[in-house]
Amino acid sequence: MRGGDSFDQQNAISLKLPTFWTSQPQVWFEQAEAQFHIRQITTDTTKYSYVVSALDQDTAGRIIDFLHHPPKDYKYGRLKTLLLNTFGLSHHDRAAKLLHMNGLGDRKPSAFMDEMLALMDGHTTFLIFEQIFFEQMPEDICLLLADEDFSNPRQLAARADKLWVAKQQSGATVDKVTVVNRRTVQTTPTSTPATPSQKNNSKYKWCYYHRKWGSEARRCRPPCAHPGNDLAGQL
Repeated sequence: MRGGDSFDQQNAISLKLPTFWTSQPQVWFEQAEAQFHIRQITTDTTKYSYVVSALDQDTAGRIIDFLHHPPKDYKYGRLKTLLLNTFGLSHHDRAAKLLHMNGLGDRKPSAFMDEMLALMDGHTTFLIFEQIFFEQMPEDICLLLADEDFSNPRQLAARADKLWVAKQQSGATVDKVTVVNRRTVQTTPTSTPATPSQKNNSKYKWCYYHRKWGSEARRCRPPCAHPGNDLAGQL
């Protein structure tokens, strides 16, 4: 028995990997490799054997040809690649799931962000990624986040969590706002709308000059409904 194999076996006595997760193969391997690191298991054959022992019947059946005829070298690495390709999501699958997210539901924004980042699988976030996240947020929270820095997605999600919790606790919504170039500004009316009584008042239909000087006005601007005015009724 080689010294390296003997050392690995001694360190692996208490190691028991969980059953392989077909729904999250990448996460499963990250946990398995953390256990290998803790126990200083480095030989290819030992790691390969532990992974095979963690496969359930259905999973092993999917790759039975590989298990019957494993390669002589790099068995662990090739087995890992095979399992990831068989049960993991392809780039197209990840993109499709990202574009068709099921919505926030009753989750916190940070949980939603976690799912999005998992689908990114380490790739750099991009403009469409930001838009997908914002579109899934409640409108009032989305507007408050419109000017936030997206360079740290988890930090932004933590900010969204605080707003989400406050919204759940108080049921409050933000004032009406409009987003211009990802800047949030408070909208205010440019003029005071006329009241119904003003609209029904004939004087309200006079031009500026007749409203100010009445029948003494020497000028008029249409439309103007001042009595006796030559321009009255002209629009």
